[in-house]
Amino acid sequence: MPTFQAPRGMRDLLPEEAAGFDALQAVVQARATRYGFARIDTPIVEDRRVFVKTAGEASDIVGYEMYDVSHGGEGGLALRPEGTAAVTRAVLEHGLHRTPLPLRYFYWEPMFRGQRTQLLRFRQFWQWGLECYGAAEPGADLEIIEFTAGMLAEVGLVEHELVVNTLGDAKCQPKIREALTKYFSEHRDALSAESQRRVDANVLRVLDSKDPRDQEVAKNAPKPVDVVCEEDRAHFAAVTDGLERLGVAYRVEPTLVRGLDYYKRTVCEFWLTNPEYTKAGHIAVAAGGRYDDLMETMGGPALPGVGIAGGVDVLYYALKQQGARVGGETTADVYVLSAEKGDAADRLQIAIPLRAAGFTVAIEYSDRSLDRQLESAVKHGAKVAVIRGTEDARGGNVVVRDLVAKTQRVTRLSAVVTEVGRHVNRRRAGEEPFLRDDRD
Repeated sequence: MPTFQAPRGMRDLLPEEAAGFDALQAVVQARATRYGFARIDTPIVEDRRVFVKTAGEASDIVGYEMYDVSHGGEGGLALRPEGTAAVTRAVLEHGLHRTPLPLRYFYWEPMFRGQRTQLLRFRQFWQWGLECYGAAEPGADLEIIEFTAGMLAEVGLVEHELVVNTLGDAKCQPKIREALTKYFSEHRDALSAESQRRVDANVLRVLDSKDPRDQEVAKNAPKPVDVVCEEDRAHFAAVTDGLERLGVAYRVEPTLVRGLDYYKRTVCEFWLTNPEYTKAGHIAVAAGGRYDDLMETMGGPALPGVGIAGGVDVLYYALKQQGARVGGETTADVYVLSAEKGDAADRLQIAIPLRAAGFTVAIEYSDRSLDRQLESAVKHGAKVAVIRGTEDARGGNVVVRDLVAKTQRVTRLSAVVTEVGRHVNRRRAGEEPFLRDDRD
């Protein structure tokens, strides 16, 4: 047993997983750029009130999941549990809301929640996200959903479904809450203790309960889409009609809510459908919706907003469950060896042009025998060895040995890039798929 271990609920990203995350980030970032979303990063540590004010006192984040931070006796800080409130704070602080609208941002950042560790749920996790401010039209809702559906298709995730719902705007949500409170109060004794508390604190969250008792009662609860105002119904219809026109499959889920108080009108989630991930309820690989009052809640102007965020950890493991190989090789394809001692600079002189040409190259640092160096190259997964310092590899020559085919050829140094290219591919960004299937 090691003396030290990662904190509970947190883990190291080992090279294979880190490479997969890098591959997914490249896809998200390229897609976001094509859609006109600029990158924004916020501090890992924020004023705690940023999340208390926006998520709601009754939310799980504020109730028991926040990682509080102190420095030199100064408290009131927290590790960032979600991205939307933090980005909104940044927009207001830097006056970005006074620049031409709409504003479009994306992020890729670690988040922190003191949640119970379970399947695909970690206390430090990564999220990508999109935020759009200044667009009240349903087209903005439609685009973030289409972006996500297209991104999941691009990386090859097929085992998921899109569910959508509407929660009404600030004027209509009281009608929904009143109808739900009346219904659940009449069935209070059939609810779990937690949902009995939520009937008074935040009745919408009763719909979100994972307890089978609560889910059974919620089946017959008033549907928000039947209670909302005509304007909200028209907005939601424009979103669903748009999804149909774009060929994005969806299902209206009347019990779908979000765990943060700032959501209004459209809400959406992409649920995993692989049986491995449906045993304990629904696991969302991405989720979001509209938050038209968020900026005003944080002291800014009345500026509508809509966004979505996806769990990188969830996406990575869901793809692995499908049998997909996420990301490229983590080992070097080419190893530079030498039969001479103390010639590190000469070995590097061979490696530098190969790396510049796009090959992944490692050099052997030791002065061990050439046979031992070759054994090491094979153990590290190299496909080609470039050898100097032997009788054949002198006077401007090197030996290029194919470690898979077990063939070799004496080559001029000036032609080593061409010769190595006959045996392995270059790994320049964009020249090979980010995600590949192990079954291919």
